[in-house]
Amino acid sequence: MLPLALSTCWNSYRHQDGYEMLKEIRQLGFPAVELGHAIRFSLWPGVLKAWEEDVIKIRTLHNFCPVPTSVYRPNPNCYEFSDSRPAMRNAARKASEETIRQAAKLGASAVVFHLGSAGPYGVTDKLQKIFLEGGFLDRQYAEVKVEAVKERKKIFEKLWPKIKEELEPLVAMAGENKIKLGFEIREVFEEFPHEEEMPQVLDAFPAEVVGYWHDFGHSARKAFLGWHSHEETLKLRAPRLLGCHIHDCRRPQEDHLALGHGEIDFSSLLPLLPETAIPVLELSPGIPEEQVIASRHLWNSYVAASV
Repeated sequence: MLPLALSTCWNSYRHQDGYEMLKEIRQLGFPAVELGHAIRFSLWPGVLKAWEEDVIKIRTLHNFCPVPTSVYRPNPNCYEFSDSRPAMRNAARKASEETIRQAAKLGASAVVFHLGSAGPYGVTDKLQKIFLEGGFLDRQYAEVKVEAVKERKKIFEKLWPKIKEELEPLVAMAGENKIKLGFEIREVFEEFPHEEEMPQVLDAFPAEVVGYWHDFGHSARKAFLGWHSHEETLKLRAPRLLGCHIHDCRRPQEDHLALGHGEIDFSSLLPLLPETAIPVLELSPGIPEEQVIASRHLWNSYVAASV
């Protein structure tokens, strides 16, 4: 497996200079980086300088990167392919084109994509409230889930063609630029695609361009609420798994924690990843530097034990 990269989501907010941002990550012992979705345009000159000087390898970009100039505040969901407004779907496509162009220029191998939201909305908040009140899997809990799944099936049939239409030219562009696109598992049921929808989404595009992007924390959050089995999802997606975001999680929704500070059993899940998987540590900005370094060491120990 490739050496662990660190996402700039951990430190981009603290820096005004992209060069210093990437230099800090390299000095922590990471040979590669993911440029996260919060790379402001003001950081870009420094990023280019660091790339030109080969300070660190830029392995992946997280859409949208850099942040579109039309967006006031960094947000990976500022534009959504699922938006009911054609102009906003077009904005999502245009911003994604720029990310793919930059990924190709910087010699990155992949771009991580969020595909949007679908609803029904409010389901996750309801389930988490019942969970915290001790009602996990009781009758009320089950009824909320069943109704949500019924409604989502209807939504998917109407929404998926619109999303697919926006993605098709991006997949073609990525293929021409030898960039792979990783469609990420999302953190809540309302976002798109849900686990049951992912196979149809992936099968619509060539495997040499489009793959599945696993997020350990997101997957754990859904497993804690009973939406799927973390282990079974990894087994099913392994043939198309492109890479993964790595962070720990405490139930029901506290994620982007340093490794060892949550409940994820990485030692049992890691062997399910294909050898070609791109590993990216994606930690909350508030994580102390020593926990970032400890997470790298812990991940490396899991990798060594799984060989």
